[in-house]
Amino acid sequence: MEQRQLEFFVAVAEELNFTRAARRTHAVQSTVSSSIRALERDLGTPLFARSTTRVELTEAGRALLPEARRSLDSLDQARAAVDGLRAGITGSLRIGTLSGLTAVDMRRLVRDFRQRHPGVQLNMRVDAAGSDGLLAGLRARTLDVAFVGVQSTTIPGLHLDPIATFQPRLIVPAGHPLAGRSRVTRAELADEPFIDLPVGFCNRARTDADFRDADLTRTVAVEVSDVTTIPSYVESGIGVALVPPLATEAAAGVVPIELDPPARPWTLAVARLSTPEPTRAVSALLALIDGVVVRHGCY
Repeated sequence: MEQRQLEFFVAVAEELNFTRAARRTHAVQSTVSSSIRALERDLGTPLFARSTTRVELTEAGRALLPEARRSLDSLDQARAAVDGLRAGITGSLRIGTLSGLTAVDMRRLVRDFRQRHPGVQLNMRVDAAGSDGLLAGLRARTLDVAFVGVQSTTIPGLHLDPIATFQPRLIVPAGHPLAGRSRVTRAELADEPFIDLPVGFCNRARTDADFRDADLTRTVAVEVSDVTTIPSYVESGIGVALVPPLATEAAAGVVPIELDPPARPWTLAVARLSTPEPTRAVSALLALIDGVVVRHGCY
């Protein structure tokens, strides 16, 4: 089993198309196909189910994929460690983040990192499934580090460094009947339409759990993928929301109100796999994060 075979295998597994995999690996399609067949002969089992219209991973292929990624990552780390001794840190760094995040100055983080380590290519990503999707990306080794919202900083297989903890509270339009209140109960909100993030985001998980534990149901009328846009939707009168303090609230006609009892807090953290040890590029990025945290109390 050779490195190039694993590279071809991972490319086909992720693209599910031999032509695109060949283009991605800068090889001709016949070379990719023959390499995959040789790998299947070596392993004694098909890795792909092929038809004239589609390519799918077999059970054996699905089992091999994370191990192949892990092997290629290890080879890249070994090569980067040697190359780094000669010419500083090189390679690539895949960073997952949350849309609308202002508690960390991402632009400054990227600028500072690039100034120190110009030989590292950065790939910044968000995930439609929120923190759940980012954590899955870490486990699948398609991300090296991720900024996530979590209910607990103890997650098996992952190392998380807390950055800030946020306390969600209710925001309503300025003219809402509850706008003059200092506190409201969850029962008083049971008939209100809510604006929230999709399932998979920590803020949504926390709020759903709060209402479920109170034996209450709520209606999420609108789902948005960027939490910082929620105040503008609330201002328009579409619904109410439970969110952490947001910098965008200042420009919107919304009123914050505390919940009684308070909503469950959640933590913004930077996450990575607990093993193996972080690469030099990951360690260099982690060393810069504390200097770019914006401690203004807002997400």
